Amino acid sequence: MKQFLLSSLSGARWWVAAISLTFAPTAFGQALALQQVPNLSKCTGDTLTVAMTVGAPGFGIGNKFVVQIAQGLPPAVSFASPIVLPIVGWSPSTSGTVLDTIGAGAKLFKVVIPKSIVNNNFYSLRVRGTNPVGFSDTIVMAVNVSPTGKITAIANAFVNRHTSLPNDWGFCDGDTALLSATPGLASYQWLESGNPIAGKTQSTLNVFQSGVYSVKVSNGACFATSKDTIVNQFSPVSEISHSNLPSLVIRDKNTTIDSLAFCETDTITLAGPIPSMPMTTIGYQWIRDSIGLFNQAFPRAIAGATQVGYKTARSGAYRLVTIWNPGGCPDTSGFVWLFVDTIPDVFIVNKPWPGQGTPSLSICPNDSTLLSANIQSNPGVWSYQWQVRYPITGNWQNIPNDTLATLSASTKIVPGNAQYRLIVEGEACDYTTAAVQVTVVPFPTVATVPADSTFICFGDSTQLAVIGNALTYSWNLVGGSNTSFFTKTPGKYVVEATGPNGCLSHDTVLVKLFTVNANAGPDLLVLPGEVVQLNATGGVMYYWYADKPVYFSDPYNPNAQTQPTQDTTYYYVDVLSAEGCFDRDTLMVVQFDPTSLLVDLSNVQNFISPNGDGKNDFLDLSEVVRLDSCGITILNRWGATVYEDTRYVSGWTGTNNAGDPLPNGTYYIILNKGEEIRYRGAVTLVR
Repeated sequence: MKQFLLSSLSGARWWVAAISLTFAPTAFGQALALQQVPNLSKCTGDTLTVAMTVGAPGFGIGNKFVVQIAQGLPPAVSFASPIVLPIVGWSPSTSGTVLDTIGAGAKLFKVVIPKSIVNNNFYSLRVRGTNPVGFSDTIVMAVNVSPTGKITAIANAFVNRHTSLPNDWGFCDGDTALLSATPGLASYQWLESGNPIAGKTQSTLNVFQSGVYSVKVSNGACFATSKDTIVNQFSPVSEISHSNLPSLVIRDKNTTIDSLAFCETDTITLAGPIPSMPMTTIGYQWIRDSIGLFNQAFPRAIAGATQVGYKTARSGAYRLVTIWNPGGCPDTSGFVWLFVDTIPDVFIVNKPWPGQGTPSLSICPNDSTLLSANIQSNPGVWSYQWQVRYPITGNWQNIPNDTLATLSASTKIVPGNAQYRLIVEGEACDYTTAAVQVTVVPFPTVATVPADSTFICFGDSTQLAVIGNALTYSWNLVGGSNTSFFTKTPGKYVVEATGPNGCLSHDTVLVKLFTVNANAGPDLLVLPGEVVQLNATGGVMYYWYADKPVYFSDPYNPNAQTQPTQDTTYYYVDVLSAEGCFDRDTLMVVQFDPTSLLVDLSNVQNFISPNGDGKNDFLDLSEVVRLDSCGITILNRWGATVYEDTRYVSGWTGTNNAGDPLPNGTYYIILNKGEEIRYRGAVTLVR
């Protein structure tokens, strides 16, 4: 029987009994069919899902179902004192275990195999209904008792409960705790925080660190997991802090020696830890060590120093021993090495810049002077912070980023007169120097006359001058120290003024040159008696006049009209600019008779022979063209254009526009100036 039970058990914890339950016929006629499923096995604590088929017409309102279990096999099994199990769920869902009305069809319900079963055996199961009262047929299942998943012992050097929780244990740092599961089972698997610990499959487990531990066990048929056991590695830490620098904490006995300095005028208070968890008692003992060669420690317990805090003014290496309860776990802190720091003797000196002579605390605006710390005693490693007070009746303020032994006291950062001082900080002591004052001497006043700019016309001059309270002046373009001078040269004039302390000021005046470009226009060729249109440019005011008596429509109009009376007349125009500058231009007007320019066309060339003999090699129309710009068109005897040039400047050699020779023959010439036909005629080409 035991072998059957074990062989029929699988690792699944949820089971569905693929059976049907049929109630025996009653007066109401309801029926449930029952079919046994072979090899149905369960472990105590498992959930069993049963399929129940209800025959027509169903059950009445208020019907309740329960499951009855009895040890044994049908038909000998007795349900006289059965184990009654509530139904924990229906599918399709119903109101608890009550089926107000159940019709024909399949229903699924769940029951939990009780852990009260203590014997492996076969059990019979049936369903009881109340409306009407009746029972289903019986199914058989094998029940195996699950093992006890319990950690039954915990031991080793220091193991103790330190809270009220039943499964909360602790052990000292450096020790181990031994966890033991129920012995004699088939298999074990230890878990930490629910995760398997590799290789830990024995009935016991050595614990070296804090954690949440449990064990999963098996008796060969069923599995069980223990409740979580909380194990704390109790590590009391003798932390030492102090009131002067709380960030310094010696955390454990393995910490290297740390040093802490305090000023010779001060004392320091060391503090130990206060437990963060419930403790019955805690003890303290402060120790002062003498450190010898090779960092050897010679501990000496300080009499009466048994409190959490200890105040001292002595140098030395200090440690703290703590004893925590329960369990009496001791711990010793690392070293805190205290030593006394001394106050420095320091003052500020004014140093020269490289290449500078005697330094001065009187400086020009936008200048600087060099301040430096002069430490007379107790040389060592110091940190520095410069402070300034501006105005000198104001509050002292740190100068950002000025943390060196020297300071460039610059008026670019702090304007006007200011006082400076230096805070020197050592390991623990600090010292503030006496203040030094830096006086700013103002620049000399300087101003040019004219103030900013002036102008001159071409050929003119202007006077430049300077006023102020400087000792000397110097001009860049002319040199010398004159306060006033005349110049014809345009440019940017800069005067440098030097004050009593050598402070320099500058001012600038710009001399601009204005020029006038009078333009009377091009010379003119006019007909006798013709009215001439004058056009002048270059200024804002104009005046026309001539070398001979002439008529002007308005001599002050740049576009005046005139009528010359002589063959050649010279006209003059005076032009004045907006700046008042003057210029003059001349215009020549010549009268001419057009009849004097008539061309005799009787002798125009009418034959060319471009054979290179130097005779009639090209067409010469210079007598017709004269000095004018003319165009030429040459047609063949059929009227087609064979050559064309819009600006005839050289002789034609009997070619077309591509340069190809034309055949011998007679060609027709048209010479024109604009719309004017200057010449028409024929020319014979013979090669």
